[in-house]
Amino acid sequence: MAYTIRMTRFAGFLLALCFLSPASAAAAVLYLDPSEETYGVGDTFVMNVRLDSQDECINAVGVRISYPRESLKAVDFSRGSSILTLWVEEPQIDTELGTVTFSGGIPGGYCGRIPGDAVVTNIVGKVVFTVLDATARTAAISLQEGSQALLNDGTGTPAELELVGSTIALSSERQTTSNPWLDVVRSDDIAPDSFQIIVESTRGIFGGRYYIAFSTIDKQSGLDHYEIYERGAWKTISSPYELRDQSLRSLQVKAIDKAGNERMGEYIEGSAPPRARPAYGIFSIVGLFGLLLILIIVKRLMDRRKDLHDAPPLS
Repeated sequence: MAYTIRMTRFAGFLLALCFLSPASAAAAVLYLDPSEETYGVGDTFVMNVRLDSQDECINAVGVRISYPRESLKAVDFSRGSSILTLWVEEPQIDTELGTVTFSGGIPGGYCGRIPGDAVVTNIVGKVVFTVLDATARTAAISLQEGSQALLNDGTGTPAELELVGSTIALSSERQTTSNPWLDVVRSDDIAPDSFQIIVESTRGIFGGRYYIAFSTIDKQSGLDHYEIYERGAWKTISSPYELRDQSLRSLQVKAIDKAGNERMGEYIEGSAPPRARPAYGIFSIVGLFGLLLILIIVKRLMDRRKDLHDAPPLS
C-alpha cells in the first residue's frame, strides 16, 4: 500500500525536530507464545499471537502464519481475549497449505499494556494445534513477511515490525493427558457481549438495498459465528449482510461463541434510514438526453446524405 507524504510549511521545523529528538522507538514486535515447548503426538496446544507495540499506537494488524502440515494441524482459532474488535478478514485455516490468516482493527488504537493490569493484555488471536507426527523432531511455526501492523496516525502508516516465531520440539509420546482448548470451551458458560444491529442503505452498496452491520466480542472461548433468521430458518452470515427481506420485519441476528452460548442482537424499530436512491438515477437522465441528441444528429446526417443522393445531376 502506497502512502503520499505531503510537505507543509512545518517541514523545516519537523526536520530540525528529528535531529533534536531521541532515536526512534524500537520496532513493534509480533510474536508467538510459547516460543519454545515440547508436545507429543496426539497433544493439543494453544499458540498465542501477541503484539508488543513498543510504545507505538497500533490500530490494525494483519497476520499470516505458516506451519509444517506434516507434523501439525491447525484445528481451531479463538478470538477470546483478542485486542482486535473489528475483523476485516475472518480467521482462515488452510490445512492443505499449512497456513492461518486473519486481520482486524482496534478503534482508538492499542498503545501497549495498561499499567496495573494483572495479565499481559496483548493477545491478537489464538491458534489451536494438534500434533500429528513427530518424525521431524521439531516444528517451526512462523509469522510470514506478509504480516503487518498499521499505526494509529490517521493515515494507516505501516509500522516497523519485527516477527518472532516459535519452535516446537516433537515427541512420539504424549506430554499431557489434558486438552487445554477443550477445557476452555467446556468452562465457558457466558454469552457473547450484547450488540446492536445497524440497518443501512447506501448509494452504490448492494444497489441501495437495505443491509445490516454488526459486531461483538466474546472474551472467553471466543466468537464463532453469526446467524440470521430468514425464510423460516437460521443461516450463517457475516457483516455486512444484504437483507433478503427489505421490509425489515422480524429482524433477528444472533452471535454464537465456541461453546455454543448465544446472544441475540438488538434492533431498534424505526432506526433504519430511508432507502437510498440508485446512484445511476440522475446519470441515466443525462445519458438519455445525450443518446437522443446523438440520434438526432445521426438522423440529420442520413437525411442530408439521402437528399444529396436523390438530387438531379447538374447539367
